[in-house]
Amino acid sequence: MNSFSVSNGIINIHEPLKVMDPKHPEEIFDRDILKRSELAERILTRLREKNCPRALGIYGGWGTGKTSLLNLMKQLNEHERGGLPSPIQLVSIDAWEHESVEGLLIPVVAALDEIKGADVKARELAVIVKRALFASGAVFAGAMLKKYTDVELSQLQDGILDAASHDDLAHESILKKWKNQAKEIRETKDAFTALIDSVRRHNRKDNVIICIDNLDRCSPENVVRLLESVKVFFDVPKCAWVFAMDFEVIASYINHKYEGTSMDGNSYLDKIIPEQYHLSFFPEENDHRVFDLIRSATGSDLTLNNWRRLPLLPHVLVPRRLKKSAAKFAEYFDGDRTDADRDTVFLLSLLYHTWPDFYQRLSSASAGHVSGILANFFVSLDSENVKIRREEYVPLPLDKKFTEDQDLVYFLKKAFLGDTVDAGLMREIGRAMDGLRQVGLP
Repeated sequence: MNSFSVSNGIINIHEPLKVMDPKHPEEIFDRDILKRSELAERILTRLREKNCPRALGIYGGWGTGKTSLLNLMKQLNEHERGGLPSPIQLVSIDAWEHESVEGLLIPVVAALDEIKGADVKARELAVIVKRALFASGAVFAGAMLKKYTDVELSQLQDGILDAASHDDLAHESILKKWKNQAKEIRETKDAFTALIDSVRRHNRKDNVIICIDNLDRCSPENVVRLLESVKVFFDVPKCAWVFAMDFEVIASYINHKYEGTSMDGNSYLDKIIPEQYHLSFFPEENDHRVFDLIRSATGSDLTLNNWRRLPLLPHVLVPRRLKKSAAKFAEYFDGDRTDADRDTVFLLSLLYHTWPDFYQRLSSASAGHVSGILANFFVSLDSENVKIRREEYVPLPLDKKFTEDQDLVYFLKKAFLGDTVDAGLMREIGRAMDGLRQVGLP
């Protein structure tokens, strides 16, 4: 139930959208349940415009489909428009894969090097390699240094350290000198500009677009360093940068780094990335897409009976979270199991994938335990709306982080409690949890 077939095999529902069969690249659009291709086309159109800023942001939280959007953009860009090839060249970099290197410029230069053609001078590449890749220690950075300078990375490092040991004042490290001297920064930018121009000429493109994905997956101490390693190149002509990331996460890391100063993470990002596109999801307006997503994830016609029980919260209705929940939903009903309400099973699975720690506190086959935990949320209901006597519901101890979480409170009242408290529903929840434990939930 956790995968479905395409022309060349099986696709895992938890993977981002991507082309699986080069002979049939168009099938990626058939799997675009949420119609992200519309936004992908809009962003591509913007990137082709002359007044497009040099840095754009694709913002969304975990599992909202940022990587899928980038893959859709790539495929749309490779389609000929009106018989003409696209005027832009997309280059994709996964920041998470290169977190351990000194800066994002290292994988960017490596990727551009693969498509640059033969007209860029080795000296220009050597400038970038020496000044931007020196301190990384990365294997392929050393290989590039050897390729363009005929010098081993270890030899260059040893030479700098030896010189510095003899005269600390006269011999600063290359990296520190590069950061402090405007002339060397300009030299490096000029070399990078030459590399971009070579890529454009070789591929017959007007502009090169460098797409950075998964920056928000990197550790806090590395995120700002990686971002700042390339911001100096944002004004290179005919080159634009696209960052697909969770801006709230990145902003919080920036705030942490500059704690005690007047630096604000959101303002920082807004300054260097002036135009943003958010991956919004409004299921109330597009509820059919929610059900289509659930059906595609379950590989069956299983869906909700009463969509009004589904809490319409951005924090909850994350595409990847919905697919994970649908997978457990399908596992539950795989076979002859019919002992629980569909909506309750799906909503409990969604509750787990959104608040796993609360779910484990709630989880029990005992209706008494379930009602005791949920009593923390419904004891404030007016007495005339409560069908069961209040004294039958004694709240069990529960951390305030749950009872004060307004999204969780809304979820529970929308999904399970409504305006009344029903003892039958408490038993239903316990029965559904008992079945969900058999398919791997706690």
